[in-house]
Amino acid sequence: MPNGWPASRPVERLQETEMEELVSPGNAPFLVAICMMLFIGAVEGLSLLVGTGLLHHLDTFFAAHFDHATPLFPGENFLGWLHVGRVPLLVLVVLFLAGFAIAGLALQWAVAGLVGTPLPPVLASLIAAACAVPAVRLFGGQIARHVPRDETSAISEESFIGRVARLTAASAMAGQPGQAKLTDEHGRTHYLLVVPDDPEVRFDRDDAVLIVSRASGSLFHAIRNPRPDLL
Repeated sequence: MPNGWPASRPVERLQETEMEELVSPGNAPFLVAICMMLFIGAVEGLSLLVGTGLLHHLDTFFAAHFDHATPLFPGENFLGWLHVGRVPLLVLVVLFLAGFAIAGLALQWAVAGLVGTPLPPVLASLIAAACAVPAVRLFGGQIARHVPRDETSAISEESFIGRVARLTAASAMAGQPGQAKLTDEHGRTHYLLVVPDDPEVRFDRDDAVLIVSRASGSLFHAIRNPRPDLL
């Protein structure tokens, strides 16, 4: 029997112990976060192959439901504080999941080293989430500096009324808004949600629509462009 073989058994036991600690129930929320990041990457890659990304759907959902967040402090709301609207939402989600997983695993490792047992998963998750939010703010701000300015809203959304936009979503109908792209007089591109002003009408991708009124947040009523020369 080789002389080095017996010495390898403690190393193997140590590796097995470390693996058991990693997959312990206390680390479950953070391992799930890592799996979610991998899943998002896989889904985004596959969806891009068929012509529509997960990012598009997230932008549409958040714009429809969370456009008016409760102010965190005067002059700014919580989503704005997290750079929503300045950084792609999928990037912010991944930043949160990464911060949550890293903070949680580090916390459980430190607590287990000090007292011999990790924190309960719920408590550890709350602490990790509290650490992840500032991380999103910090790293989201760094990313925002590199996001092209022509994708931001530099003019009032009220001024969209009377302008012509082109539908980028597959469709838009009553109860199912679709994303549209509008270019202002400065050449900047804006994205908004549109729904037909007539409930019986359906818009399809690449349709030119005229914005006629604002429903709420980033959601606008539109009609088919009556004058193609306006676009």
